[in-house]
Amino acid sequence: MRTVELGSVATIERKGVDPLAVPPETLYIGLEHIERGGRIIGHDTVAGAELASTKFQFSPDHVLFGKLRPNLGKVCRPNFTGVCSTDILPIRPGKDLDRNYLAYYLGQPSMVEFAASRTSGANLPRLSPTVLATFPVPLPPLPEQHRIAAILDHADALRAKRRQVLAHLDSLSQSIFHDMFGDLHGGRWERVPFGELVPRVDNGTSPNCEARPAASDEWAVLKLGAVTYGYFRPEENKAYLGDLGNMDSNEVRSGDVLMTRKNTRELVGAVALVDEVRPHLLLPDLIFRLHLDGSRLDRRYFQALMMNPQKRPSVRDLSSGSASSMPNISKARLAKLPLELPPLALQREFAARVDLIGGQRARVEAASAVDDMLFASLQSRAFRGDL
Repeated sequence: MRTVELGSVATIERKGVDPLAVPPETLYIGLEHIERGGRIIGHDTVAGAELASTKFQFSPDHVLFGKLRPNLGKVCRPNFTGVCSTDILPIRPGKDLDRNYLAYYLGQPSMVEFAASRTSGANLPRLSPTVLATFPVPLPPLPEQHRIAAILDHADALRAKRRQVLAHLDSLSQSIFHDMFGDLHGGRWERVPFGELVPRVDNGTSPNCEARPAASDEWAVLKLGAVTYGYFRPEENKAYLGDLGNMDSNEVRSGDVLMTRKNTRELVGAVALVDEVRPHLLLPDLIFRLHLDGSRLDRRYFQALMMNPQKRPSVRDLSSGSASSMPNISKARLAKLPLELPPLALQREFAARVDLIGGQRARVEAASAVDDMLFASLQSRAFRGDL
C-alpha cells in the first residue's frame, strides 16, 4: 500500500476569521466540545461563547484535529458549518482522500500516540500544523478507503450504543440528585464554607515520567485524565522509573476523593472517587487529595454536588491563570467556596441510591472497554491492509 505525507493529499486550513464578522448564531466548537476519542458532545454559538479572538472556519468537508494535548485524540467529523478554537486544526481532504477514512486513521490509538510524541511545549503541549502535514498516511484506492470507513462506521455505531447506556445512567444520577435536593440556588440548604467541611487538602508531585502507561508492577503518576470526567480512571497514568524517595506518601488509596486543581476552564475542579485502586499509583502536583469531615459530608454526595451543572460555574470561577497557562484553583480560594449541606442522613440516602447505579455503570463500562480494544484492533488491521 502506498504511503504519502498528509500535506500532499489534504490541506490544513488556518484562515482566521473575526468572530464579530460572522452571524452571532454561527455555531462554535472548542476543545471542551470534543470528547476524548473524537465524539462531538456539544457546541456553542459565537454570541453565547462571547468570542473575541480570531477563530478558524470549518464545514462538513473537514476533519477537525485538536492540536493542544493531542494525546487526548480529539479528532472529529463535524456535520455542520461553524467556527472553532485555533487549538483545533481544520483539515480538508483532497480528491484522493476520503474524509471518514482520514478521521479514523488519525484517531486510532497508534496515531494519537505518534502525535503526542511530536508536540512542543511542556505545560501546554501542542502539535504544529507543519509537523501534522508530514504525518504518513497509507493511501489505498478510494473505493478501498470507502470500504474501510464503512466497516469502521458500523463497528463504531455498536460502540455508540454502549456509550448511550452510560450517558443514560449518568443522567439518572443527576436526576436523583435534583429530585432529592432540588434547585441549589433556592436557599433550601445551609451553605457552609468548603474549608470547614474539607479541613485538609493535599497534592502530590510531578516528577519526570515515561511517555507510556505503567506496567502493572511499575510505579506510575496519574494524569489529569484520571479524574477529569468525574470517574476515576487509573489507566490514565505515566510510568515512573526514578527514585521514589518520600513520594510513597502520595500513593493513591481506596476511599480517596480526588480533584483536579489545574485544567482547561471547562474541566478544572473535576472530582472523582477512588473505590478500588491497584498499588503504586501516585498523585501528581495537579490533583488534590481531599480529606472530608465524614461526620458532616458524605463523599458521594460531595462528588455529585461538585460535578452538578448548577455548581460547576462557581467551581470554575475559582480558577485563575494567564492566557499562556492552564487555569489553576488555589487552596485559599477553594476554602471559601460555599457548599450546600443537607442533613447527613439525606446525603447517605442519595449515596445508597447512586451506588446501585454505580454497579450497573461499572459493568457497562467494562464492556465498553472491551469494545474499545476490539475497535482499536480493527483499526490497526484496516490501516495495515488486512481487512
